[in-house]
Amino acid sequence: MARLILSGGGLGIRADAWPEALDWLAEAPAPLTLASLASRDERQATTLATLLGARDCTVHLLKPGASDPTQGSIFLCGGDATLLATDAARAAQLRRWIAHPALTVIADSASAMALGRLAASCTCGGHPIRTVAGLGLLGEWSVLAHAEGPHDPRLAALQDPGHPSGGKQLPLRTGEAVEVIGDISAPRFERMSWSRR
Repeated sequence: MARLILSGGGLGIRADAWPEALDWLAEAPAPLTLASLASRDERQATTLATLLGARDCTVHLLKPGASDPTQGSIFLCGGDATLLATDAARAAQLRRWIAHPALTVIADSASAMALGRLAASCTCGGHPIRTVAGLGLLGEWSVLAHAEGPHDPRLAALQDPGHPSGGKQLPLRTGEAVEVIGDISAPRFERMSWSRR
């Protein structure tokens, strides 16, 4: 399995506001590939490429139909988790990457949410969300990016009625990042050194 890191967001269009994460990303195992699987818009990827280039980091933008990276790091941009969770081709590509032991996969915002048991639509701005079945790559966990804290009322939307206990919810605030440790069927989460929370 790949090394897997989840971010609650903050590496979007204003990514320069989180320099600790950019510094870490610039030093992540090379080559660094940026992928927009949760979006049809590549503005986040091109912004990150520019910011990382200023740190002397070479990045590759993954284009549709390109072959899968087999080593290094893949940064998954944000967007709409429901797009990634429901698009069979995008989901299959992500599953291949996570299964590859020579990769580090960093899932930002919507990409992190798509990995859970349930995936939520955009969670920026605190407005109501809708959910779809997620990729289920985190056991019984669902992820809420851009969370307002551990008591964010939107976590209720990630209660899974198909799970006896409703599943578990991982609220990640903007600027917060964790590494997925252990078997992904029953993971634990450890805070990254560059996480702001």
